[in-house]
Amino acid sequence: MIRTRGSLLFLLCLALATLPGCGHLGIGSSSSGASHVMYAATPTGNGIAAYRIDNDSGNMTTIFGSPFAGGSSPASVVVHPSNKFLYVANQSGNDISLFDIDSSTGAVTEVLPRTPADVSPAVLTMDSGGSFLFALNESSGTASVYSIDSGSGALSAVAGSPFPVGQSPVAMALAPSGKFLFVANVNLAAVSVFAVNAGVLSPVAGNPFPVGHGPLAVAVASSGNFLFVANSFDSTLSVMSIAADGSLALVSGTPVTTGTNPASIAFDPTGAYVYTANEGSSNISSFSIDSSTGVPTLLTTSGTVSTGANPVFVALDSTGKYFLVISQGAKTIAEMKIDPTTGELTASTSVTTDQPATSLAVTK
Repeated sequence: MIRTRGSLLFLLCLALATLPGCGHLGIGSSSSGASHVMYAATPTGNGIAAYRIDNDSGNMTTIFGSPFAGGSSPASVVVHPSNKFLYVANQSGNDISLFDIDSSTGAVTEVLPRTPADVSPAVLTMDSGGSFLFALNESSGTASVYSIDSGSGALSAVAGSPFPVGQSPVAMALAPSGKFLFVANVNLAAVSVFAVNAGVLSPVAGNPFPVGHGPLAVAVASSGNFLFVANSFDSTLSVMSIAADGSLALVSGTPVTTGTNPASIAFDPTGAYVYTANEGSSNISSFSIDSSTGVPTLLTTSGTVSTGANPVFVALDSTGKYFLVISQGAKTIAEMKIDPTTGELTASTSVTTDQPATSLAVTK
């Protein structure tokens, strides 16, 4: 196992403190105040870009050594809740990379060998406790599930993995309880639901559940009562009520219209607002959510906010102050500040990546 790169970078940062990323040592703190780290997958460069984010100002600084060498076509990244490990799905390599995170610098060191997945692992997600990692394999129509060793971060496939999850799976989301996994089947215009028991997946009766055309993203409300689905081909957002057994039913009053070709969904910290990144119209649609019915309503004052070209991924930052938006056409990762009272977004700072990014994850 290779575990030397992070410690070497730390020594270099001590000697070269003026280099980008070396002025802020420590994931939880820096010379100017608290900070955290963002990691982004850049498939065409086979790399992982890393940036330190100041918690107060939001300023993003490249970490020394970034981009870090990854596997073949890294497509999705997720950070373990302990902030010790970074996991990366390598879509062309058909495997998963584990990286140790240096707690002082934020630099990452890959731990070899990589863990085999099925064909074309493109999306990762993890339960809130960091006990299980789920990898969605697009070409084979399966999900690989692994238990996580809390000490080393090592992955072990659970019994029966990989599990069939339906044709053309492209996105997934876990219920906050961890009891259900929701999978978007893009060519079926449907969502498949699976009960989760110690990492083992079992299909829910009624699968698959019809939604709009081209579902590219799914997200579960913090209440666990509603599933939101971005229908890219229809340019709409569907809301499905979630029954006790995990089955889905379309909420009356939805789907609602979004910008063109929504590709990603995120909620504000309170769960009162939902946002879609619209790849075709290069903007974000902002909605308030009726807490009882789940129906979204476009904000009247700034319901649509422009982004860089072709936004494909939006995620809430760990500070809860803003969203991080990947715009592939512009090769940028931008911050959108959230007004906690109105839910409105305003553009803030951004960084340019060497290669277009597809996914990002942040430490706490």
